[in-house]
Amino acid sequence: MDARTAFRLLADGLSREPARDFFPWLALRLASIVEADALAIVRVIPGGRAAHTLSLCIDGAIVDNVDYVLAGTPCEQVTEHRVCLFARDVVKDFPDDIMLADLGAEAYLGVPVLTLDDKLVGLIAAIYRRPLTNGGVAQEVLSIAAARVGSELANQRAEFALASTERQLADTHHRLARTNHALTLLRLVNRVVIRSADEMALLSEVCRLAVEEGGYQLAWTGLAQGEEKRIMPLTCSGEGQEFLDECRFSWSAESPEGQAPCGRTIREQTAQLLSPLVTSPDYAPFADAAARYSLATEVALPLHLGSDRQGVLVLLMNTALEVSDDELMLLQELADNLSWGVSALRLRREQERMQQVVLDVAEAVTARSNDQFFSHLAQRLAGVMMADAALIMRVDDGVPLSASLEAGVVDGQPVENFSFEFSGMPCGENFHSAERVITQGVATDFPLIERLMGERFQAWVDRRLEDASGDAIGVIILLFRQPLMAGYDSPRHLLRIFAAGAAAELERRRSDSHIRHLAYFDPGTGLPNRVHFMERLHGAILKSRQEGHRLALMFLDLNRFKEINDSQGHDVGDQVLREVATRFAACLARGESLARLGGDEFVVMVERADEIHSAQVVGRLLNALANPVLCDGHRFNLDVSIGVAFYPEDGDGPRELLKNTDIAMYHAKECGSGYRFYAPEMGRDLSRRLILATRLKEALKNEKLELRYQPIVALGSGNLVGAEVLCRWFDNELGWISPIEFIAVAEERGMISQLGEWVMSDACRQLAQWEEMQVAVLPERLYVNLAARQFEDPLLTQQLCDIVGRAGVSPDRLGLEITEGGFMQDPEQAVRTTEQLCKRGFVLSIDDFGTGYSSLTYLKRFAAYAVKIDKSFVSDMLTDSNDYSIIETIIAMADRLGLRTVAEGVETQAQASALKSMGCNLAQGYLFSRPLAAEEFQRLWLVESNPSMNVVGDGVVASRD
Repeated sequence: MDARTAFRLLADGLSREPARDFFPWLALRLASIVEADALAIVRVIPGGRAAHTLSLCIDGAIVDNVDYVLAGTPCEQVTEHRVCLFARDVVKDFPDDIMLADLGAEAYLGVPVLTLDDKLVGLIAAIYRRPLTNGGVAQEVLSIAAARVGSELANQRAEFALASTERQLADTHHRLARTNHALTLLRLVNRVVIRSADEMALLSEVCRLAVEEGGYQLAWTGLAQGEEKRIMPLTCSGEGQEFLDECRFSWSAESPEGQAPCGRTIREQTAQLLSPLVTSPDYAPFADAAARYSLATEVALPLHLGSDRQGVLVLLMNTALEVSDDELMLLQELADNLSWGVSALRLRREQERMQQVVLDVAEAVTARSNDQFFSHLAQRLAGVMMADAALIMRVDDGVPLSASLEAGVVDGQPVENFSFEFSGMPCGENFHSAERVITQGVATDFPLIERLMGERFQAWVDRRLEDASGDAIGVIILLFRQPLMAGYDSPRHLLRIFAAGAAAELERRRSDSHIRHLAYFDPGTGLPNRVHFMERLHGAILKSRQEGHRLALMFLDLNRFKEINDSQGHDVGDQVLREVATRFAACLARGESLARLGGDEFVVMVERADEIHSAQVVGRLLNALANPVLCDGHRFNLDVSIGVAFYPEDGDGPRELLKNTDIAMYHAKECGSGYRFYAPEMGRDLSRRLILATRLKEALKNEKLELRYQPIVALGSGNLVGAEVLCRWFDNELGWISPIEFIAVAEERGMISQLGEWVMSDACRQLAQWEEMQVAVLPERLYVNLAARQFEDPLLTQQLCDIVGRAGVSPDRLGLEITEGGFMQDPEQAVRTTEQLCKRGFVLSIDDFGTGYSSLTYLKRFAAYAVKIDKSFVSDMLTDSNDYSIIETIIAMADRLGLRTVAEGVETQAQASALKSMGCNLAQGYLFSRPLAAEEFQRLWLVESNPSMNVVGDGVVASRD
């Protein structure tokens, strides 16, 4: 190849294009230009003893790169910064060069690759299978190429150094940032440690700070549990707290779970770091959960929570990274300070609780409390006291006084559980004594001991166990086969220490049992409470779902129970509830459970139930209250409303099912049927009531209600004598809403007093306006309905006086109407209220008379002006002889009591004539007029030409516009 062609190809080979790999391209070009059988571009590894090919071309093709040792090769001489040419027999000159031998090399040409500062970084070697006769052009070509290769290697090195520097800077910045976070966290934790007064609050706050200030995703503290070698999480904060619920942590060296950092930390009492978590074999039991919650790095730090309590602080991150020594050191300091804080808190509590220094030997009996506590205590007690038998007894509640075995040993072997009455035992003679010693004669004087223990003992020592209040809760008994020496006293101070430990554990267990009972049982009735029942219901639903059977839930609410509390007091009410609970429980069978939700509400769950079975249970519950409840000299006739719903059709969860039973109970109470099974439309009714309650509240607030006035006329003269004030409500979305519906909602939701005050205020305002206008005809008075809830208010009289006073009208222009049921709820209060109202000038009418259960004894004492005959009697009076007779009786009775009578719902001339002939004074109804708006009532009735009544013979005719 001529020189021009060679250098043109060289120039092409030295150019670098992004689309092709530089070194293989150059090797191919160089091998072609210098006509070499093999050509290698080599980088010399620092130290100069080995090399690595950057590109190797053999017979015109690129092959895999190789590493080789320079010693014994011609390349070794090239590393001395000089060109090496071996024109022939190169294999003979370098017999140890395997590569040359494998290639069948005859000639070798090597050129060093140097940097600008003359440092060797590599070489280019051309190998020939023939002698090289003229290597001048080849040497020039390779020298030019070597300069370009040196430049390329220098550039690569610079780029690598720059990238490495950037990575180091980023790592340094990240480490500094995390170290700064750790410093900040340490400062904040120290402040919390100093100020905290509660151990759990301290641990919780440290977890919160670790997440919010330390930048960790999840932080938790755990306590090492002894024999099970489990780690129980205590407090936690951050994202993925469910991770703790899914994992069971251990500190056992034999357990796979114990290989995680938290377990190793507790075992080795050193800080542990693991990252990444998901791929680490030590984290295999938790890998799936860690992946779900994106946990990648864990730092575990040992906590010392007291002499026998080891714990761990675990910090988890969502990125896999190395924690610097500085950060780890700060975190360890944080854990040490936290341990000190917890220990200080525990020590402070101990100092406050303890009143005397505990003897050193007490450590022998302060073992960790667990199921084996009393067994171990009895074993050690017998050994220390050199007794043949040691018994730890718990005093039982009840009469006669008795005790049950907590733990006991005879000759080191456990004793089977038994109990005994104190009568006939040494401790029964004077149990008030703190300690008794009988040195001999026990077998003879107290034979019951041999019957209980199965063998004879001659000596006895016991120590009374007391709680913090000084009450007896147990007794420690030591038995000896041989008599004791007189004045036995050697290790009795140790017995006091054992007794203190046993008493403390008995009291703790009693407290735990009591706390659990308080948490899960109703104190008034002893029944399971809402919390306990909801847990049982949840479990029953899961079981029903798995086994595919139905479950019935019944909501029970006593009717009018509030009256007992209000009239007799809560003590009597509580006694009644206990008796009711006893009766309900007695009528239930297996698979039927009872609980008290609160107040006078109970609930019954029936497993594997259908409609027939449920109806039978309901029947038993209703029948349980068939007989009166006798309490404190009183007889209470009670009944109950029961709502029934079924799983799964009426609710797929505990809350929804309970809600639907409540809805069904409400409907049962509303219709007085005793019980109702839930139906979907009941929920819709409740939803409408909720909507009505909300919109009624808004209507009252914004005065969107309206008043209507229905005239009351004198049957004798036909003149207008008054008008009943009726409330109406039109809602923009719901339209006209029946008074029956919205008044019931107002009573149910506690808005009836507010509604009544508004009606009274607006009626007084309208009356004052008519008086001011000096209309031609003014009704004697307006009649306003009072709700029973208003009538029960002892401040009602003053409130009504305030309303009429603000309006500027006289009280005698207002009639107040109340139903029989309203004033009979508390007759004595009703008598007092009516007397007060009459003294102030108000007129009282009894509405819907004949539909309630009035007592004539009370009725004659009411300061009433009139009674209103309910329209239910008037509507059928001409066709139903019973209704006709009732009306005659009411009119006659009212006449004898000096009361006026007003007939409601008069719609026909015949009804009016008949009422007049019976002596009825007044009437109202559609025969005369429908309820009218104020403007229309004024236009039609408050004028000289109002629709007066014309008496024609025995008939009554109403003239209208």
